[in-house]
Amino acid sequence: MEKNIKLFNMAGHSHWAQIKHKKAKIDAQRGKLFSKLIREITVATKLGGSNPEFNPRLRTAIEQAKKANMPLETIERAIKKGSGELEGASYEEVVYEGYGPAGVAIMVIATTDNRNRTSAEIKHTFSKFGGNLGSSGCVSYLFEKKGVIEVPAQSLDEGELLEKAAEAGAEDIQWGSELHFVYTTAEDLYNVKEKLEKSGVNVEKAQITWIPISTVSVEDVETAKRILKLINALDDLEDVQQVIANFEIPLEVLQKAEF
Repeated sequence: MEKNIKLFNMAGHSHWAQIKHKKAKIDAQRGKLFSKLIREITVATKLGGSNPEFNPRLRTAIEQAKKANMPLETIERAIKKGSGELEGASYEEVVYEGYGPAGVAIMVIATTDNRNRTSAEIKHTFSKFGGNLGSSGCVSYLFEKKGVIEVPAQSLDEGELLEKAAEAGAEDIQWGSELHFVYTTAEDLYNVKEKLEKSGVNVEKAQITWIPISTVSVEDVETAKRILKLINALDDLEDVQQVIANFEIPLEVLQKAEF
């Protein structure tokens, strides 16, 4: 192996990640996934250009759109809107920060064509479900920016993935029942993803996200329910792409709190 890989021991996050994976499938059935993917393609184009060969974020967004069976003309239209070739909403990526029940730190990554509308919706959702929207920088110091690659757990054994991830230059792995998560530096994400794919690893998803440096342990079922309701409500907002939080909930509590 070219480098050692650290294995995450964040069970609460692993369990929650599996739930989010299931929720993503439901969102796809509801058509919500298309909206998120179109915005990601548009923003990726705006930030890095319309040629996917030189824009790995766009290339990855297009791959995800094709996996979701998005029509090619829809993909092309989103790229043209991002490059300015077609008129339409001009999206930008905005990060919001706040606190949930039990002092859980929450980061919300949104793509919006109207900051005032999005800010108002996110602030209202925080308040409605027992949280508070904070100022920029209020919780981001509790997280670090990372690349995360999702690999179906049944596609290969753990030893094989560990070896291939190390050879590809990954930093960490977090095991899960349905998905394994391979972590990289933000800068290395797309390079590691492509190396994994070339070695035969089935990559389901790859994205830049934020990983908590420390976590808040939540062992009370009612508190866990309140946190999950807030997280789900934020995630259901049309402008929201990702919701990241630093809670850790034991599996037995999470199972009772899930709704």
